[in-house]
Amino acid sequence: MTAPAGVIDIVHGCATAFPELVEAPLWALTDDQVATLMGQVQVARSGLEELESRLIRLAEEREIPRAAGAASTTAWVSQVSGLSKPAAARIVSTARMIDESCDPTRRAWASGELTSEHVRVICAALDKLPDWFGLEERMAAQIQLIGLAGGLDLDGLRKAAHHAVEVIDPDGADELLGEQLLREEARAWDATRLEMRRRGDGTTRGTFVMPDADVDILRAAVEGLAAPRRKRFTAQRHGLSVDDVMSLPHVQRLGLALVELVNHLPADSLPQHGGLAATVAVTVPIDVMRSGFGTGRTTGGTEISGRRAQRLACNATLVALYLDSESKALDLGTSKRLYDRHQRLVLAIRDQGCCWAGCDRPPSFCEAHHLNFWSEDGPTDLDNAALFCFFHHHLLHEGDWQARMAGDGVVEVIPPARVDPERIPRRHARFTQLSPRAA
Repeated sequence: MTAPAGVIDIVHGCATAFPELVEAPLWALTDDQVATLMGQVQVARSGLEELESRLIRLAEEREIPRAAGAASTTAWVSQVSGLSKPAAARIVSTARMIDESCDPTRRAWASGELTSEHVRVICAALDKLPDWFGLEERMAAQIQLIGLAGGLDLDGLRKAAHHAVEVIDPDGADELLGEQLLREEARAWDATRLEMRRRGDGTTRGTFVMPDADVDILRAAVEGLAAPRRKRFTAQRHGLSVDDVMSLPHVQRLGLALVELVNHLPADSLPQHGGLAATVAVTVPIDVMRSGFGTGRTTGGTEISGRRAQRLACNATLVALYLDSESKALDLGTSKRLYDRHQRLVLAIRDQGCCWAGCDRPPSFCEAHHLNFWSEDGPTDLDNAALFCFFHHHLLHEGDWQARMAGDGVVEVIPPARVDPERIPRRHARFTQLSPRAA
């Protein structure tokens, strides 16, 4: 264990060494050295942030902020660090989340395996576990999530953390997750807000807080209207050239799409473009739909409780895809919009967007790709299909990348030898599954 004087010397060494790097000739670094150095900087940052969190907890235990005349720990951190109040509040909140039961997470944070964002996600997931889960079970959940963090983006880790209960109690996970989602949906309902304020320059600024499942419906409509395949219509509508439209920032194209959506109300007059643009489907196991216990998932990736799925099943803007025990489609519902597009709908539910690892393009921005090329007699069926955005679809057809359906039904992309000499197949993080703890 490092003595207190050693801790001071190490941190002081960092504080005095970094100013000396201001004039360092970074231009002389190779590309590989730049990438390596970026990783090492993150490791150093994580270690310092973990140490900072322990200092904050110690300061609160000793009531140092109060002795210094600060109104709160956040105000004290802001004073001694020069950070803004919101930034200080976030640091204090993270420090308070790390207790004795989070020791594996804390150590992984200190070693640079986790960022502060990872820590907040993991600790929040542990806080949601039922009270009767003991220290051993919580440790098991942490270890799995720490192992997953390096291969997932933050959103992927958040989804995996939401299912941490499956590691500990796989048999009762559906019921527990269903109850948890019911509580979250109730809180989301109470938190729902919409604020709009005129800016005085012909525009209005608005902010909203809505339940995720309802935002999925909005997102499906807006992204469908902003899809690249509608660029000519958008250009004509706004008196622009196609090149001008495609050069606009993505957030601006989404804003224009929202304007178009508002001007097309009621919703049944929205352009469909293949039956998917303004449609949100919910995948629901048939026993969950019958009982109301368990969970379902929207094409936007949002999990909803079984009871909410039952309520939504009668909504004309939603198509319920009923599954048997082997996750095979039983019925595609009665939506007339999808009368000849059912395969695209099933793909949207199955793939949830582009299958290329790291790509976040939604189903409405994707094209159905024949894994075995149509020109080589590949069949047009779901086992030979996968969703890819235009860019990655082009790479598969024109480059030396390959895609295939793995034995467990997950689409994999195989990089060329120039990218990975071992050509290890890559999967999108959304397909990562948690493994139940061994008995």
